Amino acid sequence: MDEADLVRLVDRLEERAESYVTLDQVQHAARSDVSGAIAEGVLLVDYRTRADGSPVTLCRLNRRRPRVMELTKW
Repeated sequence: MDEADLVRLVDRLEERAESYVTLDQVQHAARSDVSGAIAEGVLLVDYRTRADGSPVTLCRLNRRRPRVMELTKW
């Protein structure tokens, strides 16, 4: 999956999500490892703890990145 397809995919996931999108959800939907997009700053991750104490990694688009802004503008 190229960067543009990944950005569009994550944008759709964020739009449809009732809450935050997890890294697992993004990787499952992309059917690939997205660590390259994280390293390049296309995706941002945040490490949190759920109410039950289990760890979760949230994932979102870096909407300040020019290429992401270009691909997600309405």
